[in-house]
Amino acid sequence: MSILDGNERSLLLRESPLLSRSLLDIGWQQGTLFSAPSAYFTWNDVSSSSPGDALIQQRRKTKSGEKFVLNTQDCDINASEEQEPYVEALLCKTYRNREFLSKIDRNSARWFVIDFDTGLVAESKYRVQFAKQVLRMLTPELWPGSSKHLEHFIRWLARRYDRPAIPDSIVEGFQRPVEDVLARLDKERRDFGAIFTRAVHEVRISLPTTDNLPLGLRLVLLVRSGRLSEEDKGAINIFKEAVQDSLNPKIIHLDPEVRVLTEEEISLAEYRRTRPLFLEYHTYKGEEIEGAEPYGRV
Repeated sequence: MSILDGNERSLLLRESPLLSRSLLDIGWQQGTLFSAPSAYFTWNDVSSSSPGDALIQQRRKTKSGEKFVLNTQDCDINASEEQEPYVEALLCKTYRNREFLSKIDRNSARWFVIDFDTGLVAESKYRVQFAKQVLRMLTPELWPGSSKHLEHFIRWLARRYDRPAIPDSIVEGFQRPVEDVLARLDKERRDFGAIFTRAVHEVRISLPTTDNLPLGLRLVLLVRSGRLSEEDKGAINIFKEAVQDSLNPKIIHLDPEVRVLTEEEISLAEYRRTRPLFLEYHTYKGEEIEGAEPYGRV
């Protein structure tokens, strides 16, 4: 792409109605999808062949079928290129395994299921910057889901950095047993994972006020809709009973009253007193390899 001086740029903007319109006007906003088959990922790495700690630049071209989703806020997209010359996007990949999609849709901090039907997933660990002028050469695609699902995506982006750390004692005594329960129920009961994920948007817990054992916790399930089907209620009840049975009472005391609320029903005070439980699945039937760069180097 050629570099234009100020006069050339002004002339181009006057003669091209598309270029003179803001990016927001032509359809670019936070959550917009797009394809950029010529785009490259780049990162700094340490050379394995050079002596010392010499830095080298690695790169990989976007693969066929991969998309991007804008995660830059609208106000920064709309800002002048002098103030904000670049936008940031996340890589999106397509996964075919429905069980995997159900698992990562449960409060994952690393993956976000943009479209369950097509299997399109945003991966927070792969971020790419684009000059704003590049967007004018590409075609924006509408967010495939509802406006509420887009709101969830925007909150998920923020949580990547502000999510609170869960104490190790709770991770070992509560979170891991919950993950084991979900894995077992997925295996033993057909369609449990899909039903539970469809009903429950977020699993939250209150943190104990002391370090004394057993640690007192309360479980809050944020559901997607106040109108739960009998199937939804059944999956939630199975989950509640299985979690209670899986805990060591000498380590965790779970309040028997599990709160099942919609986002509209939970109070601000209760929301602030609880923390989201991020249920991560680092390795699942070869879909993701823990600790390894899944793309390889070129």
